[in-house]
Amino acid sequence: MNRYVTLLFQAVLLATALATASAARAQAGTDEQLAAEYMRQGDYAKAALYYEKLYDRQPNNLFYEQLLRAYLGLKQYDEAEKLAKGRMRKQGGDPQYMVDLGMVLKARGDTAKANQEFNKALKNLKPDQASIRGLANAFTRNNELAFALQSYEKGRKMLKSSTDFFYETANLRASMGDVAGMLRDYLDLLQTNAAYLQAVQNGLGRFIDFTAKDERSELLRTELLRRIQKQPDNVVFPEMLIWMYIQQKDLGSAFVQSRAMDKRFNEGGQRLMALGDMAVNNKDWANAAKCYAYVVSLGPDKPWYGAAKIGMVSAMDAQVKDNSDPSPEELGRLKQLYESTLSELGRTPANVQLFSGLAALEAYYLNDAAGAVGLLKEAIALPGLNRKQQAELKLQLGDIHILQGDIWDASLLYSQVDLDFKQDVLGHEARMRNAKVSFYAGDFLWAKAQLDVLKASTSKLIANDAMELSLLITDNLGMDTVSGSLSLFARSQLLTAQHRYDSASAVLDTITARYPMSSLGDDVLYARYRIAMARHQYTQAAGYLEKVVEQYPNDILVDNAMFDLARLYEQQLGDKEKAMAWYEKLLFGQSGSIFTAEARERYRRLRGDHDNLDTPEQKFLLGPNP
Repeated sequence: MNRYVTLLFQAVLLATALATASAARAQAGTDEQLAAEYMRQGDYAKAALYYEKLYDRQPNNLFYEQLLRAYLGLKQYDEAEKLAKGRMRKQGGDPQYMVDLGMVLKARGDTAKANQEFNKALKNLKPDQASIRGLANAFTRNNELAFALQSYEKGRKMLKSSTDFFYETANLRASMGDVAGMLRDYLDLLQTNAAYLQAVQNGLGRFIDFTAKDERSELLRTELLRRIQKQPDNVVFPEMLIWMYIQQKDLGSAFVQSRAMDKRFNEGGQRLMALGDMAVNNKDWANAAKCYAYVVSLGPDKPWYGAAKIGMVSAMDAQVKDNSDPSPEELGRLKQLYESTLSELGRTPANVQLFSGLAALEAYYLNDAAGAVGLLKEAIALPGLNRKQQAELKLQLGDIHILQGDIWDASLLYSQVDLDFKQDVLGHEARMRNAKVSFYAGDFLWAKAQLDVLKASTSKLIANDAMELSLLITDNLGMDTVSGSLSLFARSQLLTAQHRYDSASAVLDTITARYPMSSLGDDVLYARYRIAMARHQYTQAAGYLEKVVEQYPNDILVDNAMFDLARLYEQQLGDKEKAMAWYEKLLFGQSGSIFTAEARERYRRLRGDHDNLDTPEQKFLLGPNP
């Protein structure tokens, strides 16, 4: 019996001990929360009481730092000094705490003694990376940047290293306003380790505004040229100079430097090809032509010759089509360039891009849809053409059949691609186009059935478009299978697909006049926006989108409108501030939109972030493939 009593007594003791420990932990948690809240409110007296208890129980760095801060807030310098000295003793004379002691002396007004402590901390610095960084960070936390810089410089000497801490000292010098010193440290870092190229570009992007050619960018250019001259075989400095020119949108200078690099390092023209593509994206047709012409000049035996010839055609094509009303002479020269390039390079699967481009030119600009159809049929029948290329040409051929009014011929081609690529995005795109054919024809229920399947597409854009068109049909058809407004809208969409913009606009006017209360209001505005974009009427296009946002803030197209507005201001209207404002509205007001990821990336790029490796600029700066 006594044994059972003993066991029961032990169990009670254990339960009591556990309860006491649990209560102590709960109390400690409560004390820490109260202390943090008082610190947040600036009530240093109450915060100090709690942090004293906490530091007594658990003398860690967090409680020490907060208690020191509370003492300084109360101007209790004696207590703060005592705390810092005690901490230093406990940590074996760690010089980081000498910095804290120096800050207490400085707060008291004794700057001379504070500097003595700072110098003493430097004197006691140990030759290992962790100690060096710890001391420098302690100085940086307390805004003693000059001493932080000395910590890194002394540490570099102690470690006998030619590579350590350049990134940190460059950032410190930038914060101190020493631009020349910042540039020197960043470039010294690259000289010793080219792997830091991206990090250095990010750092420079934070401290130099490359949109304006000011003293800072000129200092960088001068220093890079000096180093290129001094170290002609070091590729990293020419890379940096090209990067700088690209940030400044000075593609002419980037071309000169890239050509020099290509010749010196025998790169075979690949760098110039990438720069040419970038120039096309920036609508810098002259420099695009220079880049491709240089690669062509290397000779037909070089690997990039064919791509450069095609690049020249693509650049001229983009330049002509960027004009809202290209002249017959421009269109004729472009067609001649297409045909001569096809003749030189050969009518082979490798040059299918030329077939496609020439067909689009003939169908949509030269009013020769029949010629475009013949060209695409020839391309589709080329021996050796892979299935995907063939399917893409069939989709294009289907679009041209729609242009001609042969919508069922188009549907047949779309169906073939759908069957051949049922589980592929290409097949989903074909089914989407086929659903639109049914929509144009007024077969709304069949179109909706196809669209409802496409809502599950792996392509978010296709799924989104399918959902929008399906909802449009549902909202305007209801229980009836005939809707006058919806039939008119489908007619306007077919006319738009056929590039008959005046007729399409007239049908939209009819919808607005006959059905003023129709739920198609935002869709009509969006249709007008697309027509304005096709006609290069960008200001009017922006106006239509702004009306969508203002008049239909809760409708399904509002996030599309915000995103398209932002891109319109960014790319066509060249208004960076308005573009950023619309991207921001989308990110905060439509956080569930499928466009948020791209909007965030575009916003960051406009803001000046340089850590995205997927931009054309960064792909270019990575240099030729090994």
